[in-house]
Amino acid sequence: MVGKETTPPVLQQGSAEPAGGSETDREIRIEPRTLKGFNDYLPEAAARREWIMAQLRRTFASWGYVPLETPALEYADVLLGRYGAEAEKLIYRFNDMGGRDVALRYDQTVPFARVIAQYRDLPRPFRRYQFQRVWRGENTGRGREREFTQCDVDTAGAPGVVADAETICVAAEGFRAIGFNRVKVLVNDRTLFDGLGLTKGDVIAIDKLAKIGEDGVVRELASHGRTEASARDILHRLQASPPPARLHDVLSAARDLGIADDDLVYDPTLARGLEYYTSTILEVVSPDYTAGSLGGGGRYDRLIGRFTGRDIPAVGFSFGLERVTDALASLARLDHVRAVPDVVVIAFGSANLGWAGKVASDARAAGLMVSVSTEPDRPMGKQLETASRLGAGHAIVVGEDEASSKTATLRNLSTRAQSTASVPEVIASVKRNILQPGTTGQG
Repeated sequence: MVGKETTPPVLQQGSAEPAGGSETDREIRIEPRTLKGFNDYLPEAAARREWIMAQLRRTFASWGYVPLETPALEYADVLLGRYGAEAEKLIYRFNDMGGRDVALRYDQTVPFARVIAQYRDLPRPFRRYQFQRVWRGENTGRGREREFTQCDVDTAGAPGVVADAETICVAAEGFRAIGFNRVKVLVNDRTLFDGLGLTKGDVIAIDKLAKIGEDGVVRELASHGRTEASARDILHRLQASPPPARLHDVLSAARDLGIADDDLVYDPTLARGLEYYTSTILEVVSPDYTAGSLGGGGRYDRLIGRFTGRDIPAVGFSFGLERVTDALASLARLDHVRAVPDVVVIAFGSANLGWAGKVASDARAAGLMVSVSTEPDRPMGKQLETASRLGAGHAIVVGEDEASSKTATLRNLSTRAQSTASVPEVIASVKRNILQPGTTGQG
């Protein structure tokens, strides 16, 4: 991945002959750079992200969730008033060319609520998954960007505890599918705060417990008009609170749906800063990743009602793709994902390109990722060098002899060992080598 912000350079007028060599190239040169918090994902990083999303997509679909996409840009009033004052400071908001007040998507939950309100004929309960980028103008750091991808699952129109339990189980299963062996699902119920008379400001302070510690939270609670002793007493009473009855039922249902007891942790201080949560809230953490939670969600029964005037219950969870990728990479769980071809097919001479194309087509049909050398009339050594630079472990070489005998030669690009065989045998050998790196050629 690249894309760290660089200091904007002074644009220079070309005084010497530019690389292009023509007079029309004597123009202002733009320094290639990216904004802080906005990243390019080069092939290896992009391939890892695609692999993670593919596993999550398969998991979500297996639970009956269907895909949904929404626009990057929404009317500002659709988003505002949904997240809380602190969060809304981070929304990218501007007037478009038509003078409309618009904003970039801050998350996928509010657009999902807008969809449910706008398309009344969608079946209930409506389960959807959605993988799209969102934007927040916040301070950057490890696992925290200004443009990032959320992988969400949500259910609308299901008020019972089973929907909450299913969300917990889908989240846990999703993390297992992408390679996490140790994760904990932290759960709480926002109604617990109401019972202690906590204000919105208090909840925001408690939400920072993992970042600023108990003393920091006590200071913030005390700044809301309490004594420090009273603030500490409130925090201790919260920490000692048993789960509300509804949350107890949610946890029981989650166990019935298959989650392991060890994967569930009741945390009465879990707050989730967004204001739209009404009951169950959850976060997933891993002891192997210390930069923050890997994802979170909860129940938001009144959010859709802000569009319809009638509450529609909903619950969901969001995977943070950047944090998940960072965590898995640090655990060496993505080393098997590579953005390289399985094999490069090389035609030795243009006259043999037809047979090379047939071999490549057969290899693709067998499930291999195949690149074909684009310059068949170059010397064979140069073509093999290019194949090695592409990262392939093997090349299938097709020359005049192979074309006439309808065979192919498999070459190991590391050891230079090679052997000629029928096309099906060569393809089978490539597949064996992918499964067992280090084996050579045709035996």
